[in-house]
Amino acid sequence: MNDLEIIEKNPPQFVSNDAKRGRKVLSTIEDELLHCDAFWMSVAFITQSGITPLLPLFKELEQRGVQGKILTTDYLAFSEPRALSKLTAFSNLQLKISMVEDAGRGFHTKGYIFKKGNTYKALVGSSNLTQNALTVNREWNTKIVTQENSEYLSDLFDEFNAIWFHQSTVFYSSIKDLYQSLYRKNRTWKQETPIVQNETLRPNSMQEEVIHSLSALIEQGKSKVLLISATGTGTTPEKSIVSSSSRADCDASSRYIQESVRGKVFLWPFIGIA
Repeated sequence: MNDLEIIEKNPPQFVSNDAKRGRKVLSTIEDELLHCDAFWMSVAFITQSGITPLLPLFKELEQRGVQGKILTTDYLAFSEPRALSKLTAFSNLQLKISMVEDAGRGFHTKGYIFKKGNTYKALVGSSNLTQNALTVNREWNTKIVTQENSEYLSDLFDEFNAIWFHQSTVFYSSIKDLYQSLYRKNRTWKQETPIVQNETLRPNSMQEEVIHSLSALIEQGKSKVLLISATGTGTTPEKSIVSSSSRADCDASSRYIQESVRGKVFLWPFIGIA
């Protein structure tokens, strides 16, 4: 069966969290784990609350001898050590962590692969192994059914294995103490670092270009703008929306980008989506 025949027989499915329809990303993962012969996961973040609903399934898979590989990263030291340690306790699971500084590039994957005979199901999209991502967040994922010899699956495994076998990717058990120390330092820094109201923030080159474009639009009397930008380019809004009656001031040298829309000012140190 070629790729086209597979797609026609098993069209891609959109998988999201939809309370009105009683749908959760978690349910799809649980169902696929329950029936698989082997599985692979690659996610940026893992938390204890995210894996807790899956622990009984992991235990069952361990008893059945179903092997699994889980790939994650030390990015932002966000993943919780207790969750990672819990996963390494299963004899059938291999957990590796990509050290992003050593790798020299970011790690932002969210993908799950399940094997049943010669059939593979891949869930790829936006969901990490966190409780919110699997149950309540706005998440967009696509589930694709394919066969062992498909081009899509080959490309997917090529990418997974390229990270898995890279010299900067190591078994979590070998750096457990190091990562726990990094995690604690990161949490302490977040707790102790005060919010500085008058710090000077410098936009990067992409942000400067957007600032100038916003300035021109505001001068033209425009009140709405849509920016679509890739993750990692400085798109995360870090300031709340506050009420104000002042007109917009969009100055590249100012601390924040201020966009006045309908009597409100958006204070952003980074450009976001308006």
